[in-house]
Amino acid sequence: MEDLITNEIAVQFYESQFCSIELPLQVHTYDIDIAHHVNNIVYLRWLEDMRSELFTKLDLLESLIALNYYPVVASCELKYKKQIKLMDRPIGKMFLESSSHGILIFKAEIRIDDKIAFCASQKCVIMDLKNNLMITDNIIKII
Repeated sequence: MEDLITNEIAVQFYESQFCSIELPLQVHTYDIDIAHHVNNIVYLRWLEDMRSELFTKLDLLESLIALNYYPVVASCELKYKKQIKLMDRPIGKMFLESSSHGILIFKAEIRIDDKIAFCASQKCVIMDLKNNLMITDNIIKII
């Protein structure tokens, strides 16, 4: 397998709108906890929603499944900056920061009125469903 893409085209690819999404997120009454703000688990659901939307935009999930591969979240780093409450209108943004050796790094943030309320980094690995092994090739070149 060729070395990872490290030229200007790769940088443009990762920084392009093609590898990012922006979604309005809805706060439901059942998302609110006893302290009257969004429960921490909701942020994880929103990350899943954003990543799913990004995978759809990139046509990544369908391409991976056709190869009998599947993305799995290996780690997630969350930083809560500001409470989100019931009547807030959060906007979520996510982008693919990098892809290297079968590991995809996603960055996300959720804003309220242009102020960061939450940010996260997710590391996903690509698994081969046939033999349950991680794919270590550059996934961008595979698909």
